[in-house]
Amino acid sequence: MKKYFLLFATVCTCQLSFAQKQKVVAKSNGDCSEVKWELAFEDNFDGRSLNTKIWTNRGYAQGSFDNEGSEEYYTFDNIRLENGLCKITPKKETVVRKAVSWKPDSLKLDDGKINTRTYNYTSGWMETIEKFHYGKYEIRCKIPKGKSFWPAFWIYGEVNGVNNEIDVFEFWNPQNMFGKYSPKKLSMIHHMTVHYNKKMTGKSYTGPDYSLDFHTFSVVWDSTKIEWYVDGVVKRVMTKYLTNNGKNVACKDVKASRTYILNPIFPESPMVILANIAVQTGKNSPDENTFKNADYEIDYIRYYKPVK
Repeated sequence: MKKYFLLFATVCTCQLSFAQKQKVVAKSNGDCSEVKWELAFEDNFDGRSLNTKIWTNRGYAQGSFDNEGSEEYYTFDNIRLENGLCKITPKKETVVRKAVSWKPDSLKLDDGKINTRTYNYTSGWMETIEKFHYGKYEIRCKIPKGKSFWPAFWIYGEVNGVNNEIDVFEFWNPQNMFGKYSPKKLSMIHHMTVHYNKKMTGKSYTGPDYSLDFHTFSVVWDSTKIEWYVDGVVKRVMTKYLTNNGKNVACKDVKASRTYILNPIFPESPMVILANIAVQTGKNSPDENTFKNADYEIDYIRYYKPVK
């Protein structure tokens, strides 16, 4: 999920551009020793309601903007804890709300509309108050299946206007080779995207229907690489150092004093943990069956810090 400017249709076609390659010299050999993990954050959602001491709603705007490709108003009313699960439930309901709660009602925002506006859908967004850095981020969940649903689990941080973001997963309306909605692939295409300093790179694959059962999605992020896993199986690897033709440089191949190409899309700063579900608009809008089984069910969310 992206702040203001996500164009989800382009993710699978975006590639790294090396027109201006930045060369760097490695200061040390790659540290490839086995990492031990220490649990540093966990929510098993065993209480009666979401713990607002560790979670907050979307901070910069509770309502979506016209240029986000979605239409929803985020509220904790759409998040409930039930039988040890956190359930985020998008709903088809019309509300009139301020997109940005702390700005004046009639102020015109960046998308050209006034702050107070009508939303046809509501949904839930939860992000940690605390920020985290290198480590392992994990969720066990079952996503909902419905045209227009856009569930995501990701981490995000912004420092001095530079956005840092890793999407552990995103699922949205799949398309065929002609750009038409492809219902047969709904909830099957797992998107894994990275954003840094207004650049992005994305990869995806077609897996099983992830709405049929619970699965464990995780990302391991350290100073030299990012790895995506599903149920313990690696799905993507992205490294900080690259070869001249843009290939990953594995940890064992990083040698001190050797020159490499710096990956221009590699996050550096601490980030918050987020889970939410958006509702797509336009040709991707909901149909009559969308909200029949709408729960995004989360068993747990965890963060492990590395200990060597």
